[in-house]
Amino acid sequence: MVIYYNTSSILNLQPLNLPLETAISTFLLATLSYLVILFCNLCLILTVVLNKTLHQPMHLLLINLPINDLIGSTAFFPQIIKELLFDTRKMHYTACLAQAFCIHTYAVGAVLILSLMAYDS
Repeated sequence: MVIYYNTSSILNLQPLNLPLETAISTFLLATLSYLVILFCNLCLILTVVLNKTLHQPMHLLLINLPINDLIGSTAFFPQIIKELLFDTRKMHYTACLAQAFCIHTYAVGAVLILSLMAYDS
């Protein structure tokens, strides 16, 4: 049996039900948090990439943590920030699948990286 999905469908999300003042402060806090996460992780990645003395197996393993963190935060924060800003409560099915894939990739990556680090030590 073949099941066909309409990939152009739009999903209705549950409302956040935040008052305007709370939504604005939450939007600012979420945006600031996302920018700090991006800045710190990119600094860590650039430090390991540009410093030749850090090109050792352990440091190359550690560089996967900020990359994985960028995947997880980029899967989560932009949708929340958009929802706080516009309050549309709608999401395309393909965007939902992409977000679910990235969040699951983040979770598996975190467990795998930490397991490899525990095995390495």
